[in-house]
Amino acid sequence: MFGHLVLTCVDRLRGERTVSGIYHLLTGKRSSQTLQDAKGYELDPLFGVYPSLKRESLEKQINILVHNGLIQLNEQSFPSITPEGTRQLSSFPVHELQYFEGMVWHDVVPTFVKRVYLLLQAMANSNAGIHHYVPIVDDFGTQNWVRKVHQQFQDKLPKMGESLYEEIHHLLKKHPSLQAELFVHRLTGGGVIGMTIEQLTREFELYREDVEIMLQHTYYYLFLESKRDKARYPVLHLCTKGLDATHLITKSARKTYQYIEQGLSMQEIMNIRRLKKSTIQDHIVESALIIPDFSIASFLSEVDVREINKMGNQLDTKKLKQIHEALDGKYDYFELRLALAKGQHAIREGMTKDES
Repeated sequence: MFGHLVLTCVDRLRGERTVSGIYHLLTGKRSSQTLQDAKGYELDPLFGVYPSLKRESLEKQINILVHNGLIQLNEQSFPSITPEGTRQLSSFPVHELQYFEGMVWHDVVPTFVKRVYLLLQAMANSNAGIHHYVPIVDDFGTQNWVRKVHQQFQDKLPKMGESLYEEIHHLLKKHPSLQAELFVHRLTGGGVIGMTIEQLTREFELYREDVEIMLQHTYYYLFLESKRDKARYPVLHLCTKGLDATHLITKSARKTYQYIEQGLSMQEIMNIRRLKKSTIQDHIVESALIIPDFSIASFLSEVDVREINKMGNQLDTKKLKQIHEALDGKYDYFELRLALAKGQHAIREGMTKDES
């Protein structure tokens, strides 16, 4: 499972990014480079889906894939997929990881999961007459949320508890059985203590990374299905309340964006914010990546944007150095990044039109 995730990243990155690029993508690093990689290489579903990933675990997996002949490393240690890796990738059952939507939801899914775990524990303990226990989730915000739910629906708690179990049972029946089992074995309440990740790895004879990935995928599945269908999954849907899509523009970048919208130049923003030019440029690229209607006209003309993207398409690369050299240094690296960021929206709009 984890191997497939890494292999997918290597395949999409086409030998143009290092192992660090994969690590930052899976752990959800909020840098303009990682955001650009996620968008540019169509890896946004996997952005931030494995926040607890250890660097050494990723490097170990890379070595396994190399040893098995599925990827290869060049002299600069850039991984690329082999024909055997491509064959293995194409044979993987797509439904096993189809629910990841990391770019949009990675910030809020953990909150949803904590709410579900603690609500299940509270309701199971209530039904079993257990009134004094240690909450499975050590988070004040989540504990306060569950407390409010209890107060608001005090008369309906037994029915809500039944509904919550039925909703989860109904969804897990349609989910890969191993992933469903791992989730169920994590649940605590009514005198039952959920298993730790370490216990699950031993019980199911799996690698830790595979257990964590399968659990994460189940979390996304439960979240997305219940958020989309309030009538069918009312209690789970309640756990999604107030958890909205991530727009992934950092607070600092948002300030820069607001100044640009007010018509200030880059130099003026640098003076006001007392930030380096490169930092302001990162903010501008991030804005261009995330906000489809963000105008970059004060930095690049439409003709320039088309020329840069055309060259990238001709070379079939996102590597700035190659595009920079092919255009004889006509544009600096900031302009190249900005044009490619804007080009992503044009591609997506074209795909949307084709689909309709």
